[in-house]
Amino acid sequence: MSDDKKENSNKLDVLQQKATKARVSDAPTYSFMSKNEVSITEGTKIYMAIQALAAHKVGSAPVVNNQDKLVGIISEHDLLIQTATRDVKDSITYVKEVSVVTPDTPLKDVLVLLYKHKVRRIPVVMKDKSVVGIVTRMDVLLKLIGKS
Repeated sequence: MSDDKKENSNKLDVLQQKATKARVSDAPTYSFMSKNEVSITEGTKIYMAIQALAAHKVGSAPVVNNQDKLVGIISEHDLLIQTATRDVKDSITYVKEVSVVTPDTPLKDVLVLLYKHKVRRIPVVMKDKSVVGIVTRMDVLLKLIGKS
């Protein structure tokens, strides 16, 4: 194992230990997630997606199909690149491989996913892929300090 991988593994262990020590490591996601206030439908135009993120003051949003099932995620970073390289009237492109959790996923597992994948937000979905919320790094941090 390389030194970087060992260091990351050690950091992850420390995070998990802190969650366990704080006695919230098994808290289910539904107890600290944010309700999903905005989703972007696949096929949405770039400029409309930007307006939706801005209106809700979020940096990313789940992308759903016409049946409101999760198909991906779009971030302001993705939109920045698309705006610079394409016509804003074009349909969005988005990340299709997304880490997700369910409302019952324990906090310690959410913590691992946030850290391992270096993402800021993870969609919370039901078994049928319908989006019921989003869990952010801040949601986890607030739960860990007892403010959620």
